[in-house]
Amino acid sequence: MLFLGLNVNVAKTKWLSTEDAQHRLHLGGETIERVTSFIYLGQLVNWPRDHNKEISRRLAAGWATFSKYVTFFTAPRIPMRLKRRLFHQCVLPAMLYGCETWALTKATEDRLAKAQRRMERRILRVRLRDRRPNALLRGITKLHDIVECARRRKWRFAAKVAGLDATRWTRTMTSWTPDATRPVGRPRRRWADELRGVAGSDWLRAAMLPSWNAMESRFVCNK
Repeated sequence: MLFLGLNVNVAKTKWLSTEDAQHRLHLGGETIERVTSFIYLGQLVNWPRDHNKEISRRLAAGWATFSKYVTFFTAPRIPMRLKRRLFHQCVLPAMLYGCETWALTKATEDRLAKAQRRMERRILRVRLRDRRPNALLRGITKLHDIVECARRRKWRFAAKVAGLDATRWTRTMTSWTPDATRPVGRPRRRWADELRGVAGSDWLRAAMLPSWNAMESRFVCNK
């Protein structure tokens, strides 16, 4: 008899659940390990959801890419336009991979901005004790603001999600409301909270209107 399909490696297979109950999953007589986080498509998935950990990974990836080309970035004879192009093509994508799915807070946005400013100081060979204003440094490097880039990508991704067919998994989960009560305490920042703050509670419908593109600048600059 011929069987076609995938062979599951039990030792490499993990599973995650949002329920607190200690359920067990068995396959072929072996127990599958339950975890609280794993890497899927290059992004950290964990429960409870905490984007701070994923952002820490992105910052580490950004610094690794920056360090790889640090000699180029700090060379005084290389024109800034070439350094800027390398930063936008290599460092920024490494730091913002998957940012469309983040639920950013003011604290996490500050982490991204501070990391970029540190890189700018390295590029310009400027130290903190030199007391050069951030606006002055940005005027020299002319780098894209990382927070604005993250917001712009999320805004445009939201428009794509709104345009999906209602049967698509992404579209369904975006509009789904869990049949449960919130825990006591301050609620966590949800992915759509920022969108609702600009486009209103019915942002899915607003994303289908021509005025959505006009609202992008207000969303991006709402720091």
